[in-house]
Amino acid sequence: MYKIQFMKRINTGKNFSRRLRINNKIPAIIYGKKIQTLPIIINNDDLIHINLQNFYKKKILLTLINKKNILFKVKIIEIQYHPFKMNKLYHIDFFII
Repeated sequence: MYKIQFMKRINTGKNFSRRLRINNKIPAIIYGKKIQTLPIIINNDDLIHINLQNFYKKKILLTLINKKNILFKVKIIEIQYHPFKMNKLYHIDFFII
């Protein structure tokens, strides 16, 4: 199981997401049956060690930065890539297991 840290994302929208990507961050979202949808930010460097091919088989443990007791065990549901630069991540959807 892989471990990734995240931050809560307060602002949303195209302009804010664009600024995140320029700063090597990726907008993402966590959703599941018993929680409200939670927009988050992930550092792109944290995903380098994960081989994203066959991502639907991988389980990931997300932890909130500076809070050790907030953990989510998730699976990646969808990964969106840049339309022309296919190695650049655009957005990730996580589903709570």
